[in-house]
Amino acid sequence: MKKRVVFLIDNKKRDLPGIALISYHLEQMGIETFLEPLEAWRAVLYARKPHMIVFNHLLGSHLVKYSQELHEMGVLTAVLPNEGILYNKEVLEFNASKFHNDAHIDYFFVWNEAHKEALQRGNEGHIKHIETVGVPRFDFYFEPLKIKKSSPSPTVLVCTNFVFAQFLDKDPIYADKLFAPWKERIPSYKDYWEIIKTNHDSREKFFQFLDALIQDENLNIILKPHPSEDKTVYEKWYEKIPLQEKNRIKLDTESFIWELIPQCDVEIACETCTTTLESWIAQKPTIELVLNRHPLFYHEFFSKMTLTCEKPDEIVSTVYKAINKEKEESFENERKRHLSIWCDSPEGKSSRKLALIIKNAVEKSKPDFSKIDSLHKRKGIKLLLLEKLNKPYNYNPLTLLKGRLLPKKYGEKIRIYEKTPKPSDVKFWKNRIKELMHEK
Repeated sequence: MKKRVVFLIDNKKRDLPGIALISYHLEQMGIETFLEPLEAWRAVLYARKPHMIVFNHLLGSHLVKYSQELHEMGVLTAVLPNEGILYNKEVLEFNASKFHNDAHIDYFFVWNEAHKEALQRGNEGHIKHIETVGVPRFDFYFEPLKIKKSSPSPTVLVCTNFVFAQFLDKDPIYADKLFAPWKERIPSYKDYWEIIKTNHDSREKFFQFLDALIQDENLNIILKPHPSEDKTVYEKWYEKIPLQEKNRIKLDTESFIWELIPQCDVEIACETCTTTLESWIAQKPTIELVLNRHPLFYHEFFSKMTLTCEKPDEIVSTVYKAINKEKEESFENERKRHLSIWCDSPEGKSSRKLALIIKNAVEKSKPDFSKIDSLHKRKGIKLLLLEKLNKPYNYNPLTLLKGRLLPKKYGEKIRIYEKTPKPSDVKFWKNRIKELMHEK
């Protein structure tokens, strides 16, 4: 019988292709893989009988307890964060040490040595192995996965990162719930309403830059909001664009960032953002919009490695400086050093490196599934039945109906449902990865 690994997917718009790539390498090594919604965490034990379950985090008390149950059965647990660059030292130390002490973690895969060292400082024996693997999804910027630019016209990719801004327009209960685990433990998160208001104000300023940018008729513009943002604010902006201008101005909420960066000549980010690092890897000039300089969103050392723009009326001229690659050579060495520290010097081999570690681990795993109780069985059967119907594990027709009738009350549940992968989503990306790996 083949060894089996389950990956729990939190957000299909952010995580699914990268996990599918790791899955591809594992299956090439003879390991069976299942990519399941995070909401199915308990159901996968009976439905898949895995030798390892890979989480994106083990923070919630329910998951911590579950990790202990899995350990008793001999099922390996692993953590692969979907975000691993933590420049804020308080946030890094908190995520690395204070939040994992009760969980049992056999393997913790980190993007960089800074995260590994922080985990080692806080490890009280609950993490058995800490492995630096780099960033698996950055492999998409290398052959054979790398996408070539298709349009000869100058193209500017504008990436936003205003995830917290949306909470100013929601019931305060959502922000209170989001920041509850952090506000008492991380000093910089204590006044989280100030963070939310700053992020909202930065988003308002951002539109001034965007409106100035689209005035240049020689530029093609792709606006890419962060996958976790409320896209309606951008849709409302886009609706006001004259129809004749929409052939060169595009709002893209569906494509993955690794699909878009190769298509641009210049990437613009809103203060410190991972998309800037990805653009450096893809060898694209970058611009950082300086908005409010809040220490959670802006880091001066980072801004010194790219062109910056603080005034909307200077954005077009700054774009042409970037297109002409002014100062690019002067940034090169510092960028390379930065990528070596924070991304383990990307070369396109991270996902295979991670897969090999998992393969070697599960080959020694011998779980005892006789301890699976009736609750796991019921949930496992539900997962298998919904799979046949191509529905995600959290599918509920009544909730979807209530969401349309009462969007304010059920909006959060609908948001979670929309980011949950369906079986067809998993099948699509597994097949697409195979095509990308073999077509060249």
